[in-house]
Amino acid sequence: MRFRPTSLLVHLVLLGGGLIMAFPFYWMLATSLKSPQEALQAKPIWVPERMKPGNWLKAARLGDSPLGGGLAPGRSVELVFPGEKGRPPKAFIPRTPGAFFDPRADGTRVEVVYREGAWRVRLTNTTGEAFRFLPLVVLWPKEAPLNPPLPPDALRSQGEDWRLEWVNAVPGALGYLFHNYLEAWYAAPWGRYFFNSFFTALTQVAVGLFLAALAAFALARIPFPGKDAVFVLILATMMVPGEVLLIPNYVLLARLGWLDTYYALIVPWLASVFGIFLLRQFYLSLPQDLFDAARIDGAGYLTQLFRIALPLSLPGLVSYGIFTFLGAYNALLWPLIVTQSPEMRTVQLGLQAFVSEAGSDYGALMAASTLVILPVILGYFFAQRQFIQGIARSGLK
Repeated sequence: MRFRPTSLLVHLVLLGGGLIMAFPFYWMLATSLKSPQEALQAKPIWVPERMKPGNWLKAARLGDSPLGGGLAPGRSVELVFPGEKGRPPKAFIPRTPGAFFDPRADGTRVEVVYREGAWRVRLTNTTGEAFRFLPLVVLWPKEAPLNPPLPPDALRSQGEDWRLEWVNAVPGALGYLFHNYLEAWYAAPWGRYFFNSFFTALTQVAVGLFLAALAAFALARIPFPGKDAVFVLILATMMVPGEVLLIPNYVLLARLGWLDTYYALIVPWLASVFGIFLLRQFYLSLPQDLFDAARIDGAGYLTQLFRIALPLSLPGLVSYGIFTFLGAYNALLWPLIVTQSPEMRTVQLGLQAFVSEAGSDYGALMAASTLVILPVILGYFFAQRQFIQGIARSGLK
């Protein structure tokens, strides 16, 4: 193959564009692994401390389990600070409101001793229960060299000391790396949120596909008076902004007594003009000879639809299914309006648990966002081939 500089330039431009498009996703992942202080810093931090493998090995030594960490009853863990003997450091477990803290860790005994050329902070579980999260604060004299056993999650100045803070002093390797993910998972009932989102989205996909397939087949393959006018009228409804329908739909659902139910989340979005248009284009692209032959064999319209049209329009069905699923899964405004109880909330509303008047927990928020977007990315990769075929055959841009 002959080398062409223009081809190399095109590939470099495409590679650069791909990296630019992937950057927001990398930033979300990196922020989900940052400590609270790193997430709030104005200076960009491209590689958080929790992403460095050397720190994973250090964290694996802290806690009973090398991976999950934690401290069982009667067990101890020791944090070693190499340095000369001088003014002793102070160590204590913070009790600040809102701190990420396991109440079972209240009975932890903290001891600070100097031995074998290092200050050692020993944490002993004196309770009868095991725990996995133990925050720790160490006040280290500024005149002494600072060499902590694990990079602190926050480092501040406090008088004559450095204030070193760890959100968990017994993390283990995975507990250290995925601390924000654990915090995000325990902060809200994500199992219920995911069920609501998937149930709502999949129901809209299944019923919406069925309704759109029937309407599109009638408009594409069944002759009846005024068919073109009906199609134009259906298309015209796409010109009505969705926000205009919010109040009428809400009033109707309130009179039906459907607020804060699955009916409110699903029923108003079952009929899709876009789906009808997309599938109609597919049906029109199929050879008429197929349907003529089916009619000669005695097939009715429903048989033609389910035995011929639907199997041959699989890319269109997948494309419409992906669009519908994404729209339902990412919906925020409509679930916010028609649901009040936490049991009916969806994953998009669950992200609000990390935003409050006191500020946002960006690390946990990005971790929760990663969990929410992960099923969508996996689903797209599984259906990528059909999705691209569907877009290409329908002529959509």
